[in-house]
Amino acid sequence: MAKKIKGPQIILANRLDDGRAVFFTPKQNWSYQASDAWLAIDEAAQQQAMEAAMKSDADNTVIGIEFIGASDSENGPVPTHAKHIIQNTGPTVRLDLGYQAEGAGA
Repeated sequence: MAKKIKGPQIILANRLDDGRAVFFTPKQNWSYQASDAWLAIDEAAQQQAMEAAMKSDADNTVIGIEFIGASDSENGPVPTHAKHIIQNTGPTVRLDLGYQAEGAGA
């Protein structure tokens, strides 16, 4: 039986075209950055966010839509579980490779 997440939540899914983790935003689109995510702090907001996100699932844009625990920071929402933090930031080895290196340096 799945555990119910308590507290603020954001919606995570995977894009079908490249498999990358994406987060549902208040503008009702998907972003690679958790800081852009729609932070649902109560059940009414969670229901509204999920209904909007499910439209993308029906459009075959994303798959595996789920709520994950999050906390609010001055830069926007951040995932609270290590697995989801890594999905947001990229691999934890060879920081010069992968999407976490995009836009860095050069």
